[in-house]
Amino acid sequence: MRRAVVVLGALVLLSSATGPAAAEPPLVVTDQITDEAAALGDGAAAVEEAVAELAAEDDLRLYAVFVSSFDSADVDAWAQRTAELSALRESDLLLAVAVGDSTYEFNWWIDDSSPLAVADVEDLMTSEVEPRLAAGDQSGAVVALASQLQTSTRAGSTAESAPWSTTTSILVVGGVATVLVVAHLLSRRRPSTTSSR
Repeated sequence: MRRAVVVLGALVLLSSATGPAAAEPPLVVTDQITDEAAALGDGAAAVEEAVAELAAEDDLRLYAVFVSSFDSADVDAWAQRTAELSALRESDLLLAVAVGDSTYEFNWWIDDSSPLAVADVEDLMTSEVEPRLAAGDQSGAVVALASQLQTSTRAGSTAESAPWSTTTSILVVGGVATVLVVAHLLSRRRPSTTSSR
């Protein structure tokens, strides 16, 4: 199983809750959205719609889990164990987020056989997820991730369906043009024959 780096940061927008966060052991998730920390608020409907659209169009299931704490466990191990307990597939991606009183922590998981490239997912986590979590926009983080996953899988499908790459097409056209030019020059250099009587 592949796992990502742990990110720990201070939230810009904090909840007013007080007291220690309730620790959560790894979970068995059956729904694509599990919000044990009530972190999504009014954005829950948008999150549900985004992950459903991704699954319907690209057969890629994004699971997002929000808890108050990772139970003092190694976050890599927490995410992997949750994926194992939930029997997630190779085409699934798990985003696990712990939202504390003044910090957030998150990690993600994909299977070794995932059609997604680790580097691409890492880029999405850095550019789309982390800034929104830092701003306290948990629902926006999931919606943005689902949207970008959809865009990237469409781009990948288009590239795979193309019979030739751009480079290959240029080489083929250039080769044909060269053959035609050479044939033309040879025909002009051919001496004409005359018959004598």
